[in-house]
Amino acid sequence: IMPIAESATCQPHEHTAPASLGLHDAIWTRLMLTLMRWLPAPVITALTWPVTAVIWLLAVPQREAVRANLSALLPVQGTSAFTSFHVFYQFALTYLDRLWHLHFGREVEWEIIGKDDFEALQQENGGALVFTVHSGNYDLGAGLFARKFGRTIHTVRVAEATDSLQELRKQELREEERRHPNLHVHYNEPGGHLGMELCRKLFAGEVVCVQGDRVMGEVAPVEAHIDGVTYRIPRGPLVLAEVTGVPCYPVFLSRKGRLSYRIEIGKPFHCGGRKPKAAEISAAWLPVMHDFLLRRWDQWFVFEALVTRDPA
Repeated sequence: IMPIAESATCQPHEHTAPASLGLHDAIWTRLMLTLMRWLPAPVITALTWPVTAVIWLLAVPQREAVRANLSALLPVQGTSAFTSFHVFYQFALTYLDRLWHLHFGREVEWEIIGKDDFEALQQENGGALVFTVHSGNYDLGAGLFARKFGRTIHTVRVAEATDSLQELRKQELREEERRHPNLHVHYNEPGGHLGMELCRKLFAGEVVCVQGDRVMGEVAPVEAHIDGVTYRIPRGPLVLAEVTGVPCYPVFLSRKGRLSYRIEIGKPFHCGGRKPKAAEISAAWLPVMHDFLLRRWDQWFVFEALVTRDPA
């Protein structure tokens, strides 16, 4: 019963069929779905803590990566074992919410902060980039945007670690796209030309959502510095902004409670109308992202070491 393992133990590697019953196998999600059909929701929620504890103990590299990130962000608090466990636990709870919504049709409550900026994004005459991070629940947030936004939205994902899990994800996303015709999901796969395709979408006046915090696989990293901390962030979104010159808006998701989420939409950190250098976009995006992660460190769901503290 290990849904958290499928993402918490994810490492960039070739997309191949693994040994049976590996941690990345979709069988664990299917087992969880079976239990959710038969057990009351409070029981499922109560089981989350001990199951997460087991995964947290077993996933040593991922646990240490989270600890390293938090130690850099929060030099005192971040060194505690409790803080890294709390990230794993929050991830497990958001994973359950995702299953409740996608497979059982449970509605999600949303609090929207920054409605004026949301409307400004809706009313942009041309294309726009939405920068976000791995927090809250990306899949649920994409569905919310597609339902309320009224414009075509393109989101980007990385393929899952195994064939079985990838097939399950594609089934889920096909259903989401059926429910929300404005939502289109693209996979960033090795050897593909996704960047060119997204540029075309932006030039055509559509909105593209990108995650500006996580470097995996063949994604080119950029080092960015703020407040004595160095982040490794992906170069791709910065280049998209540089090439297209479209407005760039920050959007962050966070979990408030069971099937209850908050979405924060900020003012554009690049207003469009000109083509800035990638370094300029990085310098504008970094403080916005850094501020959010300091506030909601417990919901930053990256399990690779991406942050270091600069020498004193």
